[in-house]
Amino acid sequence: MSNIIRLSEASSNDGWIVMSNQGTDCFLDLLITAADTFEKTETQEKLISFLKDRKDINEISPGSAGFDLDDLPWQKKTLQEDTAFLIGVTAEAQSERNAEKLPY
Repeated sequence: MSNIIRLSEASSNDGWIVMSNQGTDCFLDLLITAADTFEKTETQEKLISFLKDRKDINEISPGSAGFDLDDLPWQKKTLQEDTAFLIGVTAEAQSERNAEKLPY
């Protein structure tokens, strides 16, 4: 079984990201580890907490950790700042130094 990450429930399936359970674990590990290098506001902590919860769900019930990006706990008043934060986290997640932090 695999996990699906999509923009929203209305997204067409050609825009979905489909990953194996192990791929999802690695993807979330990379994002969570990268986020540790940033100072975070309360709303940004909630965004990362959401990703941590998805990782926990994938360990308990593989194949059910998929989510829609619009399900993240976005706040209208900090949307621009939080979006920029997650873009930075994604860029850091792709770095070799971040991957070297993982225990596998």
